[in-house]
Amino acid sequence: MTENLYDVMIVGTGPAGSTAAIYGQRLGLKVVVFGDTPGGITYMIENITNLPGFLGGISGTEFGVKLFQQAQMEGAVFTMSRLEQLDHNGKAFMGMDANGLSYTAPCAIIASGRVPKRLPVAHADMKGINFCSVCDGPLFRDKNATLAVVGSDNAAGQHAMTLSRVANKVFLICRRQTLKMDAAHQQLIAQQNNIEMLNGTEVTGFAGLDFVEALIVKTREGKTSEIPVDGVFLAIGWKPNLRMLQLRADTTADGYLKTDTRLMTSIPGLFAAGDIREKNMYQVLTACADGARAAKYVSEFMEKPNG
Repeated sequence: MTENLYDVMIVGTGPAGSTAAIYGQRLGLKVVVFGDTPGGITYMIENITNLPGFLGGISGTEFGVKLFQQAQMEGAVFTMSRLEQLDHNGKAFMGMDANGLSYTAPCAIIASGRVPKRLPVAHADMKGINFCSVCDGPLFRDKNATLAVVGSDNAAGQHAMTLSRVANKVFLICRRQTLKMDAAHQQLIAQQNNIEMLNGTEVTGFAGLDFVEALIVKTREGKTSEIPVDGVFLAIGWKPNLRMLQLRADTTADGYLKTDTRLMTSIPGLFAAGDIREKNMYQVLTACADGARAAKYVSEFMEKPNG
């Protein structure tokens, strides 16, 4: 196995990880970043409209690629492979990537973000259940498709809007009676003639052979029925992605990393940034801010005699 020595290992190529790489390099740190997709899951966002300075917004894919290119220009090394294991030998952090290469650094930043949740119902792994309308929505173009989005937040609203441009009909299914998405998204959805809201409706299963053909739903009144669909897009929440971490850091009940005011976890030298850590606002902007701060605190930690 090849061993590579760095000042900090960054797990994640999304806004938090890439920004941490930019700031880390500018602070004089030798940085290596793990992940196989420039920008992380920003490619799932059709248009980021709330970033200051981007009038009219910017596509998630373009923003992610620009972050990636900027970090590369600063000198950060991107392995373009996922980190499979992150451990500590008592002196330094040790990482092994998907190619079997090993890496060592005195500090690490976990910026691995979150992964979409699946519905805990029968046939939850059936083909035709998707999570990215930008990626998989175009597959239904010109097919007079009927699609369903399950969820009630801004992500669900974005999925519905994206799919309304390629599908004949879009059902937006929310088990809550009221939506969690902001007013701007609700106004946009209300203007689309081919989006039908089904509030107070819960998806209890999927029907079909190899590919999903219908949703089994139940209303608040207890009435069960089937809704024929050609595809489903889930936006029911997220769970933290910590599968690579071999260390026992303090987490919340939901599995998010707990950090102090300097973004360090309960393990000295292990920092967290972005959606992987406990916070009350999960946004691209706050992830970038976390990345910048984490890099700064790593630099200060390494300057200490025991760092």
